[in-house]
Amino acid sequence: MKKQFQKLSKITILIIVIVFGMPISSSLHIDSIKTDNPITSDNTFYVGGSGSNNYTKIQEAINDSSDGDTVFVFDDSSPYFENIIINKSINLLGEKRHTTIIDGNQLGNVVEINSNYVNISKFTIRNCSSGYSAGIWGSTNYSTISNNNIISNNWSGLVIKNSHCNKIIGNIVDSNRWLGIYLGTCNYNIVSSNIITSNFNEGFFLYNSHDNTISRNFFSENENGIYITKFCSDNLISSNVLMFNEYGIHFIESYGNNSIKNNSIRWNRYGLCLEYSYSNLIVNNNFIRNVLNAHFDRYYLDENRTNYWNGNFWNRPRILPKIILGTLWTYGPFQWEFDLEIDRNPTFFPNRIGVRDG
Repeated sequence: MKKQFQKLSKITILIIVIVFGMPISSSLHIDSIKTDNPITSDNTFYVGGSGSNNYTKIQEAINDSSDGDTVFVFDDSSPYFENIIINKSINLLGEKRHTTIIDGNQLGNVVEINSNYVNISKFTIRNCSSGYSAGIWGSTNYSTISNNNIISNNWSGLVIKNSHCNKIIGNIVDSNRWLGIYLGTCNYNIVSSNIITSNFNEGFFLYNSHDNTISRNFFSENENGIYITKFCSDNLISSNVLMFNEYGIHFIESYGNNSIKNNSIRWNRYGLCLEYSYSNLIVNNNFIRNVLNAHFDRYYLDENRTNYWNGNFWNRPRILPKIILGTLWTYGPFQWEFDLEIDRNPTFFPNRIGVRDG
């Protein structure tokens, strides 16, 4: 279990983030991220603050808004004990992420998105109810959740289902009681430049989804840093830093051109685990000081279906090919036997992880 690793302080994690080149808020330039909302207006509804006509409840301002409007929330009346439903294409903006707090008071989802083209930024979102609730729950397309939201102390941090072409960028998803971010049956989404730490199970969970990009994130002290399961294909997992998780990256029954490239996978119990997953590309990653750097399992019916490994760094300089040991499950007398895949061109030096590129 992840608890077998010594708990890191938040200061230690911040130092590691800086040392390994992960972008943090000052270098993300999140405020300049372009939103995708084609519906715009000059109408802004203010919540809190000293204006005589300002609202006292966020939901009341949302109810009076129309597509394209902005609801701006001041922090002086924070925390706002509300469970918000967004059913319009609006921008919901907080004054400051640390001090503009929406608290669900453990009464359900804190923020629920039921519309397309929604943008949410600069809030702390906390205290949803237990069970299947989340800090942010949504079924939405072309929406952006960004600008350093702090999503913590929920059952799940962010749950998005049956949704496409969204951006989850530059958030801190920390200390949620079940998982950090979940995407289920979601395609063409971008999850980038987030800090995802200390979630009890998965930091990031992807289910039955294709053509998503998971890049430049920092994962630490989750049970699974990145968990990919059930028929996921054509996803890109690139330029992430994963450390001090039980599993850095964990695949189950996902096959077909998933690319795992240019990631720093270090100091996890299991660096990369591929269970019944094949035809994936694993290239130019750094596997450093994991208890077990990489392992795979496959069924005997899939024994001729392999993953492609190339150009990875394995703890130390290597010239000869690197053998990756796995397990082939059979119907023979012993039920299983050893299997192997090969990285034919391991690198002599660590690969450059491009978290600062672009």
